[in-house]
Amino acid sequence: MLSESFLDYIKKESLFERNEHLLLAISGGVDSVVLAHLLRHIGFHFSLAHMNFQLRGEESDKDQEYVESLASELGVPIHVKKVEIQKEKGSTQLQARNLRYKWFEELMLCHSYDKLLTAHHANDQFETVLFNLSRGSGIKGFRGMLPLQNKIARPLLFASKKEIIEYAENEEIDWREDASNETDHYNRNKIRHHIIPQFENLNPNVIKGFQQTSLKMRAAEQAYNNKLDQLKTKFFILTDGEVKIKRSILDIDFPIVYLSDLLSDFDFSLNQLQSFDFDRVGAQLYSNSHMLIVDRKFIFVNIRGEKTKQEFPQELKIESKLIHTSIGKFKINILDKEEVDFAKNQKLVFIDLESINGTLELDYWQEGDKIQPLGMKGKKKISDILIDQKVPLHQKENKLVLKSEGEVVWLVGHKFSDLFKVKDSTKKVLRIEHYENS
Repeated sequence: MLSESFLDYIKKESLFERNEHLLLAISGGVDSVVLAHLLRHIGFHFSLAHMNFQLRGEESDKDQEYVESLASELGVPIHVKKVEIQKEKGSTQLQARNLRYKWFEELMLCHSYDKLLTAHHANDQFETVLFNLSRGSGIKGFRGMLPLQNKIARPLLFASKKEIIEYAENEEIDWREDASNETDHYNRNKIRHHIIPQFENLNPNVIKGFQQTSLKMRAAEQAYNNKLDQLKTKFFILTDGEVKIKRSILDIDFPIVYLSDLLSDFDFSLNQLQSFDFDRVGAQLYSNSHMLIVDRKFIFVNIRGEKTKQEFPQELKIESKLIHTSIGKFKINILDKEEVDFAKNQKLVFIDLESINGTLELDYWQEGDKIQPLGMKGKKKISDILIDQKVPLHQKENKLVLKSEGEVVWLVGHKFSDLFKVKDSTKKVLRIEHYENS
């Protein structure tokens, strides 16, 4: 008996309780109408919500009239809203879905409904998975819709379309037919009318059989997500707004599959990662929003930062107190030598004011740039210093240098030039401190 299986399914999946206030999305079709009758028969507290898209003219209005009549028959409240689809704005189905669920959210909030109920059934579930399969999908796509997700409950997922129609006929329940469901205009209808019948020819019980498969896929998804959490804990390091991944993650089984999901939030796809050379130090991969770089021990993932030619090079005026840039701010003070506390800090430099010729200029370092590090007599390439200090590849290109008349005064955050150090004869000291953006 469908009503008994219905109640068992609700209890087994913990979909909702008898004291909860439910909102049922109803079209007037057999699925949602049967769901309304089942809810009323068992004694749940619910209201109906019907959106009239006015896509079928008089037929759409008759759908609305029927649903309003059904609400009166069942003795339950109803919400109705008329909307217009703007076909020039793209997919009718997508617009309809967005309008419908936005309105449902508003009703849930305004009337304090506990759950939104939809009448998706086992055939819908099979269609969804086949559709996802046609587009390429992971475990989530293959397990289909969940019985309960984000306060949306689907209490008919256990039942086939055939069982729902048989129940309606046995209980002498009438419903409205949507003629658009009979066309092949939408891809889902093509699956429904042409592909699923072929499966049923091979196995008449394919829908019921798939329900078991879907349940196993839910279990597999949970195990897979647990594995992702374990890998994230073991191999991922979050520091200073960047993601560091230990390269040893590449030694596990199916590393690229796991990485594709772990990096999905950064817009990297499985196809991209499969064709990428993770064995080459220095290899770089770009998504729309992020960059991935392979270093010696780590894989770095950062937001893509485009150098702005309009901002750099930038003059640092000595008389200024604070200079703001996209990579932080620079605080500038002129002090008497006696006032200086020569604290050792890589983000702080003290410059003999008289050693500066002309202006100070802040810019990204370039290949060929050199500096004479403090305490050394000869000059050293900036590139070699960054290698010596094991600066990750993805950070190297964003390092700044402070120059005076083309001479590197400071590799910001790393090395200060001996040519500009404070001497015994120094009277005035230029103190510059760099604060990174938080």
